Amino acid sequence: MTENKSLVLTTNNNQPIKQVSYQDMYAMKDTLEQLESWTKILEIVDNHFANRKLPLDKKKIVKEYYSISQIFGTFMNDYLTCIDRLETQLDQLMKKEKVRISQ
Repeated sequence: MTENKSLVLTTNNNQPIKQVSYQDMYAMKDTLEQLESWTKILEIVDNHFANRKLPLDKKKIVKEYYSISQIFGTFMNDYLTCIDRLETQLDQLMKKEKVRISQ
């Protein structure tokens, strides 16, 4: 009988190499791109709140509050969803099997 021995591939620091597919990497990349897509609109919201002219126009603040709050609420929901998805993807990557070679 011949035994199949398998060796775990390791890095120079003797850390095991995990099996990570391109599909896993692209899934994480898509999630990060979704978060990055918020950059421009968040810059607009930041500029809105950074404009601190005195005296404050209370009517303008009240008028724009609803739209800005809706943008922020949508962002927060999407951000939390993306962060949860990234955490799940990272957990799955950490649980992946180590790369083995058989001899």
